[in-house]
Amino acid sequence: MQDKKTINGFSKLSKTEKINWITENFLSDPMMAQDFKNFWYSDAELQRVLDGFSENTISNFPMPYGVAPNFIINGKPYAVPMVIEESSVVAAASSAAKYWQTHGGFHAEVISTIKLGQVHFAWKGDFAKLESVFDILKQQMIEDAADITCNMEKRGGGVKDIELLNFTDIEKDYYQLRVSFETCDSMGANFINSVLEQFGSTLEVLSNPTRFSMKPSGKWRLLWQFCQITPLNAACVHGWSVLWKH
Repeated sequence: MQDKKTINGFSKLSKTEKINWITENFLSDPMMAQDFKNFWYSDAELQRVLDGFSENTISNFPMPYGVAPNFIINGKPYAVPMVIEESSVVAAASSAAKYWQTHGGFHAEVISTIKLGQVHFAWKGDFAKLESVFDILKQQMIEDAADITCNMEKRGGGVKDIELLNFTDIEKDYYQLRVSFETCDSMGANFINSVLEQFGSTLEVLSNPTRFSMKPSGKWRLLWQFCQITPLNAACVHGWSVLWKH
């Protein structure tokens, strides 16, 4: 018998029905249902857009919108918006901006917009053989991911390079696909993850592994500092994908 506090098909309920179910099963006062509605926007179309940002939305969660003035960045003055409930953070940022305003301000420079993703895998065969067919493998991966990359490519982005790296000096049978991405004005985390998953699926089909798992990883937009990625540098590589082949 299903507990009243669990439910099937919650996502199919209307927003009002979701609120009623939450209120009936988890809130002590039925009038609290109105509290959720009090934070809805009066503009129904704006509320519809906000609801579409996530799943199972029942209300909005307002945050204080503060401003930290006096930021001088690359010679231009800015007032920086800060949406945060911690007042001391806004105060500290404002204080620092005021200090550096008379000491040259801040300088930011985009060194690179290329982001990296990795598929790490074990290959127990002859590396020379793997290397000899890599161009074919690379082309197949790009073709298999075309449905994912087509829109990004229209914006001037997409997969820019795929490298095969040999790390057998670190771990037996250990190799890596290092993929370079251009995601234009977007962070591209979901895009990169989807492409890496598809590349992993292509490898899985072509190499018939017995074990396969995927996690996203990457290096984001570089501002001012240069970060050199070295094998398994924990500061730069946030996860890895593993493909095992016997």
